[in-house]
Amino acid sequence: MANPDSRCLPLVEVELDQIQALLSPVLRGAAIAGVERVEGGLTNTLYRITPADGGVSLCLRIFAAGRLPWERELKILARVSASLPVPAPLLADCGEADFGRPYLVYKWIEGITLNECRRQTPPAELLSVAEPLGRFLASVANFSFADDLNEAPNDVHAGQSPMEVLLSANEEVLLHGLARKRLGAALADAMWSRLDASAVRLCELDPAASLVHGDLGGRNILVALDGAGVWRISGLIDWEAAFSGSSLWDVGSLFRYPRRYSETFRQRFERDYRDAGGALPEAWLRTARLLDATRLVATLNEERELPVVFAECRDLIEAVVTESV
Repeated sequence: MANPDSRCLPLVEVELDQIQALLSPVLRGAAIAGVERVEGGLTNTLYRITPADGGVSLCLRIFAAGRLPWERELKILARVSASLPVPAPLLADCGEADFGRPYLVYKWIEGITLNECRRQTPPAELLSVAEPLGRFLASVANFSFADDLNEAPNDVHAGQSPMEVLLSANEEVLLHGLARKRLGAALADAMWSRLDASAVRLCELDPAASLVHGDLGGRNILVALDGAGVWRISGLIDWEAAFSGSSLWDVGSLFRYPRRYSETFRQRFERDYRDAGGALPEAWLRTARLLDATRLVATLNEERELPVVFAECRDLIEAVVTESV
């Protein structure tokens, strides 16, 4: 969500001389011609760096949440970079010596975000993005990391599957937590009723665990036109929230806002996702959006007050509860 109160952590302001020092192993003495802070991220801070020697632009990505997300992203990029268009780190520093925050430096990935493409491209042309997007998400789901991306199991939940744990947590917050207060009793009860009725279908997703990006939306997917004027996926950034789970997590995140993409777009996405080897169960869109709605419930249960975000979450959950898609 791109609302003004939705940012998770403050932006990290860095002066030009400090950026020059941080990037010195990559710049190798070259001066910096320009620095642009990139909008869109909700947790980390990104700067686009233009070297004065005419070399390729660089991205400085500062991890405001500390070392663990930085390590997770490095692990993911090392595993998938040979097959997927992801950042290729030129420099990875834990930042403990002087800067105080971990950071990555990589070549700037050319293209525009999927959100920008959707806003700027005529609907008929936007349909041509559906096929490469479906193939791309299927290729992400082809990676299996087993459980080495997830946290160690909690003894309290011993014997429960990941989906059972998720459902238990949602039951608690929807019936007794802040999420219930912010949704209102009727909508909270309706959301839990939908989850409870779908429990068997959701738990069937557990065995097919694969790589999940964890924040797959229009601001993290980059697209570009190739030499023939055909849209392609040029990059997928921000892997720090990745985990091992059902690929429907990413599908639900992509289609969180049902009016952004037409039925024809979703049909083309589905066809090419399946053609590329991706597995989609019956009623995949409904299941994916229901799964994604549990993230909205978690947001509604946060201690901090985010009125604009909470209003959007309520609208999205109401759509999931009342619509047939």
